Amino acid sequence: MDRDELRRIIRKYLADKPRNTAEISAWLNSQKDPLNSSEIAAIMESDATLVRIGTVHKSGMAGNSPPLSEWATEEWVRHHERNSPKERRE
Repeated sequence: MDRDELRRIIRKYLADKPRNTAEISAWLNSQKDPLNSSEIAAIMESDATLVRIGTVHKSGMAGNSPPLSEWATEEWVRHHERNSPKERRE
């Protein structure tokens, strides 16, 4: 499967709600050929319509494990953005 096809199915998977890299990786591996998290992150970072919205720590992770990136589509972010305090008063 080429990178454009992977981007398309990842965008579709993220359309409902944000997911972290581990969730995306597990879902992709159940659907298609296995990829590691680094490959998936590189694909998502190169897609202008996907946004890294934060990081999460996996429950039960001990030691110096890095946090997982959380991803969403630009459309999801626009829809869920909060108004600034000035905009709320008007």
